Amino acid sequence: MTAEVQLPAKEQRVAVIGAGIVGMMSAYYLFRAGCSVTVIDPAEPGDMRASSFGNGGWLSPSLVTPGAMPGLWKQVPKMLLDPKGPLTIDIRRLPRLLPWLFRFLWSGATERRVRPTSKALSSLVGSCPELHQQVAREIGADHLIEPRGLLFLYRDRQAFEREALPWALRREFGATWTEFDEQQLRIEEPNVPERYRFGVLVAGGHCVDPGGFVAEIARYLFSQGVQYRQSSALDFAFDGGRLAGVHTADGTVSCDKAVISAGAWSAQLARKVGNNIPLEAERGHHIVVAGEGPKLRNRLFLTDHKITVRTFKDATKVTGQVDFSGLETPANPLRFEVLHDLVADALPILKSGAQRKLSTWMGRRPSLPDGRPAIGRSRRSADVVLAFGHGHVGFAAGPETARLVTGLITGGVDEDLLAPFSPSRFA
Repeated sequence: MTAEVQLPAKEQRVAVIGAGIVGMMSAYYLFRAGCSVTVIDPAEPGDMRASSFGNGGWLSPSLVTPGAMPGLWKQVPKMLLDPKGPLTIDIRRLPRLLPWLFRFLWSGATERRVRPTSKALSSLVGSCPELHQQVAREIGADHLIEPRGLLFLYRDRQAFEREALPWALRREFGATWTEFDEQQLRIEEPNVPERYRFGVLVAGGHCVDPGGFVAEIARYLFSQGVQYRQSSALDFAFDGGRLAGVHTADGTVSCDKAVISAGAWSAQLARKVGNNIPLEAERGHHIVVAGEGPKLRNRLFLTDHKITVRTFKDATKVTGQVDFSGLETPANPLRFEVLHDLVADALPILKSGAQRKLSTWMGRRPSLPDGRPAIGRSRRSADVVLAFGHGHVGFAAGPETARLVTGLITGGVDEDLLAPFSPSRFA
C-alpha cells in the first residue's frame, strides 16, 4: 500500500466558503501559513447580510457563558408571553424547533453541564482582544479595534448577586471587572439612568465597525493575491476519495482542502459531506437612532432589558432580541419597535421626535443547541473542515477558530483543543 503524500502547506489550495469573520480570519491565517486561498461567497465581505455586520463587536474573555443556564427553562414561558421580551419564536416553526430547544435547555440545566461549555468557549475567546488587535495592526486597521470595557447596569446589587453562576464562570475563565455602588456608578457614568444603582465594568476590547473590519481583512488579503469567487457554493467534487473542488453556481473552484464557514447557511453544505448538524438561525436585531443621544463614556448593557447601547457622535446603536423565525423569513418590524421602546424607556432622550431617523438591521446568528461551534473534519473526508455555529461569540472567537482551522489544514493541530467542538458529537 502506497503511503499518502501530504502536500506542503505552501502547495495547499484551500477554498474558504463564507466571507464572514470566521471565513475571513481563516483565509488570513491560511494565507500566512503559505496556502493558496480562494474565498467563496455570494455577498462581498462585510456585506450587511452577514451576522458579522451587525455584531456588537465586544471582545472579552468574559464571553464564556452559553445562552442556556440553570433555571432558564422556568423563564421561557414568561419571555414568550411578554411582547417586549427578549425571546420570540414563530409558533408555526415550533414543532420543528422543539428538539433543538429541548437540547438547548438540557445543555444548561445544571452547573455540571454548563462548566465544560464555558471552559471550551474560553479557549476560543480568552485572547480575543489581543488577537483582533494583532490582525488589525498587520492589515493597517488599528483604528477599528480599541480597548474599552462594557458596563453592565443592574437595578441594585441584589440583582447582580442573583446572577452568581455566570459571574463565577467569567472570573474562573479569565475575565476581570470593577464593581460600582450607586455613588461610584454616577462618577464613572454621570448620565446613567436613575433606575440603575449598581454597575459592573468588564475589561475587554471593542471593534467599532465589525462589518468594516471584515471588509478590511478582505481588502488586505485580496491585495496580496487571495482570490475571491462571488458565488454560492453548492457541492463538493471528489476524485478517488480526495477533494478536487467546490462546485459553485458559476463553475468549479479547484482545491485540495475546503472550509465550510458559511454561517447560518452552513448546515446544507455540511450534509453534503456526511454531517447532519442541528444548526438554527438565531436572529438578532439592531437599530440606529439618528440625532443627539445620551452622553455616555461607556458601552452599556441594560441587564433588565437585555440590550446593549452604544453612542456615536450623532447616533445611538441599540442591539438585542433573539428571534427563532427561520432562515429566510423577512424581518419582523415589531422587533425593531420593541428595541426602540425599551431603550427609550431607559433613556428618554431617545424617544421619537420629528428629527429622529431610525435605521434597522436583522441578522442570523448560526447557533448550535449546546452552545459550542462545530470545528473539525467532516465525516466524509478530512479534506473538508467545518467551522461554524458560534452563536453570540462568533466575532470574538474568529481568530482562534481560524488558527484551529489552519492547524487542521496544514497539520499540527492540538486534538485535545478540538475535542469539545467535534462535529461528530451530533452523529
